[in-house]
Amino acid sequence: MSKRILVILCALLLTSALVYSKGKKAHDFEKTECGICHTSDSASIRNDTFAALTSKCMSCHTTLYDKGYMHPVDITPINVHVPLDFPLSPTGLITCATCHDIHTEPETPYGKKSYFLRRYEKGKSFCNICHQDTDTLQTGHEIVFQEAHFDSKYIATDPTSDIDSMSRNCLSCHDGSIGQAIKINAGQWRHSTNLMDHDEGGMHPIGMVYGDIEKNNPKAMLKSLEKIDKRIRFFEGGKLGCGSCHDPYSTIPKKLVIEDTQSQLCFACHKMNGRA
Repeated sequence: MSKRILVILCALLLTSALVYSKGKKAHDFEKTECGICHTSDSASIRNDTFAALTSKCMSCHTTLYDKGYMHPVDITPINVHVPLDFPLSPTGLITCATCHDIHTEPETPYGKKSYFLRRYEKGKSFCNICHQDTDTLQTGHEIVFQEAHFDSKYIATDPTSDIDSMSRNCLSCHDGSIGQAIKINAGQWRHSTNLMDHDEGGMHPIGMVYGDIEKNNPKAMLKSLEKIDKRIRFFEGGKLGCGSCHDPYSTIPKKLVIEDTQSQLCFACHKMNGRA
């Protein structure tokens, strides 16, 4: 076999491996990986699986505890109504598998992420499956979070700069991890599902001086201040805030200051194809 053919074969094998790894669905386990959760093939396989299940899930999902708060696991459910299709451990504990079925499809029939949940409800509707008519969601912080794995959608990036008071009030409700009275530094907020075509949403700066943004991120391709639509507001020395794009008294959907048909709100600040 010539050296050239050998190089081509190696390149094809490498390409195939990369394509396979990119295309592999989450939880699409190989037979050799069954032992991560299942310790036997006996009739008691369910008991074997649920034993120490949390630590087995965390062996892959290592950042869940670091990212923020999450629903308690390995606890006995009290004052909640857990349905039969939400299985508890053999000793009656809530585990990751109570809400998640790791062998279900990663997408719902509607093309949305399933998050491997046992039902297609999301947010508060999913919480109400167990917590309906209980005190937990009536008096606790859970009603604000409306999700089991909660991490702040706001990331502070500049400890030397604060955000404006209007943005702070907005975030105190729209990001349940932030209170009205605390100091919040300039940063990025993930609050949209269409800015970057990601399910988790795009990141948008808050509290940053408009004129400084492009210095740190040339890809922003921003217009000069004098060319920006006057309906876009700036705060405290030319900073961006929630009120730059939103007005709580607006009648436009999502309380926008400008209709966003064909992304015209975005193009009020950003150049289209690099043109002003």
